[in-house]
Amino acid sequence: MIDTHAHLDMLKSEEDIKESVERLNAIITIGCDKEEIYKAVEFANRYTNVYASVGYHPYDVKGLSDEDIQVLKDLAVKNSKVVAIGETGLDYYRDITPKNIQWEFFEKQLNLAKELNLPVVIHSRSANEDTIEILKNHSPLPAGGVMHCFGGDIPMMEKSVELGFYISFAGNITYPKADNLRKVAKATPIDRLLLETDSPFLSPQKKRGKPNKPTNIFYTLEFVANLLGIPTQQLEGITDSNAKKLFRLQ
Repeated sequence: MIDTHAHLDMLKSEEDIKESVERLNAIITIGCDKEEIYKAVEFANRYTNVYASVGYHPYDVKGLSDEDIQVLKDLAVKNSKVVAIGETGLDYYRDITPKNIQWEFFEKQLNLAKELNLPVVIHSRSANEDTIEILKNHSPLPAGGVMHCFGGDIPMMEKSVELGFYISFAGNITYPKADNLRKVAKATPIDRLLLETDSPFLSPQKKRGKPNKPTNIFYTLEFVANLLGIPTQQLEGITDSNAKKLFRLQ
């Protein structure tokens, strides 16, 4: 099983990290600020089955410069285990970073992903229309990307798929009030479906209230398989194949 989005550097327990690396086929660990990008690469170089994505979260782009984009480029060029750019995108949920600055560095990271021919990991919260507009403006993205921890509706999912993106669901799809996410998952083309934990956030319902960890992806896998009416092992094979294709994993 592949966890396509985790923040290993944020896990408090070394035991959780060890267990996750031993049980999962692969983990994409995400660096999304000026410090975490280095930690993500460090984890990727430490473990054979861990890969890194490097980028700047929309809450962390204030005060950045073109030099910081160059840092991402250098990390990606010099480390073969950097398999994506991001997470990057827009987040209007909290008024932390001015929208114009979010737009600017979202676009810079999209341009970098195109230049390096790497997929891009998209974060979009309370900003779905603007996210799609920017992605359309930068389309096509040759290596595609993933709408991480998808929180939009069916029309947004369809527009994302048209633009070449995969749709990834996290543990919050298991929450009792997440009917909208479940409707989207049922409508998502299965060859565009991914699963993630977003550890240490968004623990699935059975582990809710505790910090999340990559091995909890098996709860989400089982839930989504039941939702789609297919065997768990079959869904695991499908989502792993999708992840390998997107991130070019061996």
